[in-house]
Amino acid sequence: MNNHQQKDMKTGPILTVLLVGAIAAILNQTVLNVALPTLTTELNVFTSTAQWLITLYMLVNGVSIPVTAFLMARFSTRQLFFTAMIVFSLGTVLCGFAPNFTVLLIGRVVQALGAGIVMPLLINVVFTLFPIEKRGAAMGIVGVAIMFAPAVGPTLSGLLITTFSWRYIFFAILPFSITALIASFFVLKNVSEPRAAKLDVLGVIASTLGFGGILYGFGIAGKAGWGSATVITTLTIGVISLTLFAIRQFKTDHPLINLRIFKSREYTYSIIITFFVNCVSYAGMILIPIYLQTNRGLTALESGLFLLPGSIAMAIMSPIAGKMFDRYGIKWLGIIGTFLLVVTTAYYTNLTYSTGIILLSLIYVIRSLGLTFLTMPMSTAGLNALPAKLYGDGTAMQNTILAISGAIGTAVMTTIMTMQTSSFINDAVITTGGKPDAKQLDVITADGLLHGINSAFVGATVFGVIALIIMFLLAISINKRKKTTVMET
Repeated sequence: MNNHQQKDMKTGPILTVLLVGAIAAILNQTVLNVALPTLTTELNVFTSTAQWLITLYMLVNGVSIPVTAFLMARFSTRQLFFTAMIVFSLGTVLCGFAPNFTVLLIGRVVQALGAGIVMPLLINVVFTLFPIEKRGAAMGIVGVAIMFAPAVGPTLSGLLITTFSWRYIFFAILPFSITALIASFFVLKNVSEPRAAKLDVLGVIASTLGFGGILYGFGIAGKAGWGSATVITTLTIGVISLTLFAIRQFKTDHPLINLRIFKSREYTYSIIITFFVNCVSYAGMILIPIYLQTNRGLTALESGLFLLPGSIAMAIMSPIAGKMFDRYGIKWLGIIGTFLLVVTTAYYTNLTYSTGIILLSLIYVIRSLGLTFLTMPMSTAGLNALPAKLYGDGTAMQNTILAISGAIGTAVMTTIMTMQTSSFINDAVITTGGKPDAKQLDVITADGLLHGINSAFVGATVFGVIALIIMFLLAISINKRKKTTVMET
């Protein structure tokens, strides 16, 4: 599509349709977190089995993302989005009417296949439609969906389960996908035209085994243990396959993802920062609800409501952060955001039974503001550093890193919490003479979990510090580029 066509195209309706589809896809990622106990009882399955509804969705979603670079080249915007929404809607209907666990699991897989296309397509469209000086504001609007929907998911699902049943979780998502599907037929325009593209089959196989092995291995490590043969085997297969995938992408004339995107130092730094920031973000989403429900006695709905002010702050600030990015760039915005993330995460390393809930919520709001300054601005800065022909590859890699970092962050924080909890309990039991009574054991177990949560937040703080260090390296790289540009002109 030429520049004249882009100027004549109404960006508002196009972006709105894509955002509605994105909200459906992203909301779907977190709505089952608080529903697992209910599903375990009603579908008569073990908790470890019910967990597959989340694990397999994440796995299929993550594995399908690398293929989107090829799909965005081969098919038009309308074709790809329309197909993605049909697939996602069918999966959602299947989940809502599932008569048993097996059908529900199949529905989640179908959902994931459709959802994996939506976000890379949305971001690619934004970078195609908007000039570089307006992308921050546009991505800020996109950030409302990306950051607000996952945080609202647990609150929404808790409310629906309490009031109706778990099936209404999917019935509540369906209107979003159906609306996006119908609107796309009338409103959505082809932002890019399809071109001849060849699918790298060997690349697909290697990426599926590679990303799939990494996602699955880290996904089950928290429960199976890092010494588990399954964990070791899948992670080994994942690492070897990813290595072969990287070699293949540099040698083939039709790479699945053009890894030459990493020749850009600023893009590479942005990917590394995104990885560690997302790990820290998942730490908060996982650990805080556990603390509130187990150590403070809040219900699932109450703990979801605790997160809501932070979500609202992110929704309000995301467009503002986008405009700030357009005006000031990523350097100071990123440094301030990462600093806020490190400080607020460090605060959660000393949780007690009497820590003020209001203060905790306020800290979470400040933490959310830090994430707002990082999430979409960092994505925009990374893609801005690439030539236009590599936007699809850069977007696919960013979304893949988000999926992998989510799995790794979850596994690492869960492992730290579990190991430190067990160590604390064992030491405490020994101090009681090895035979604590039931009341003592309850206290020891609760204290052990609190210790484990605090320890996991220490690990998350370390991840945040690493992100801050890389952020300073990115700032230095930006300064050097600007000086070089001034000297050349």
